[in-house]
Amino acid sequence: MNNKDMIRKEIIAKRDSLTSQEISDKSKVIANKLISAYEYKNAEKILIYASMRSEVITDGIIADALKSGKSVFCPKCTDIENGVMEFIRIESPYDLKEGYYGIREPLYHENAEIFDVPKDMLKTLIVVPGVAFDRQGNRIGYKGGYYDRFLSKYPLIKTIALAFELQMVDRIPADAHDIPVLQVITESD
Repeated sequence: MNNKDMIRKEIIAKRDSLTSQEISDKSKVIANKLISAYEYKNAEKILIYASMRSEVITDGIIADALKSGKSVFCPKCTDIENGVMEFIRIESPYDLKEGYYGIREPLYHENAEIFDVPKDMLKTLIVVPGVAFDRQGNRIGYKGGYYDRFLSKYPLIKTIALAFELQMVDRIPADAHDIPVLQVITESD
């Protein structure tokens, strides 16, 4: 097991030890910080994952973005063999159904609006998931490389990650293909 795998295992165990009340309370603080952030307020397009298990809960953020008239896109694995995901626009949280690995994702149909490079990249924000982060924005994900591949195609998109403080570590060993996020929001910033 390499260093990243050890950190991943340790942090998931810590995160899984939180009670559902702790997850809910901390998630509300984190969501409020994101919603009041300039990058979120200024964004016209929000690319955001649907939270699962012990992750920071994103449902309220998705609801707020939709209510605010932002275009909301959620990820869907479209080519598992090659680790490719697309972001598909949703109109409602009910557009999300359980898919790959039990992850809630939008349905892929012929009329689906798929995120592509917008004219104004400054108006797009992607909320990036992860298991562990350091203060430099380096992250350890779930080992698929989906986000690193996606972000390498769109280097100008603003990136923010949401994490509980217990997911923060001193240093994450970054590989050449790893793409750091610009900011990590926790409940205790």
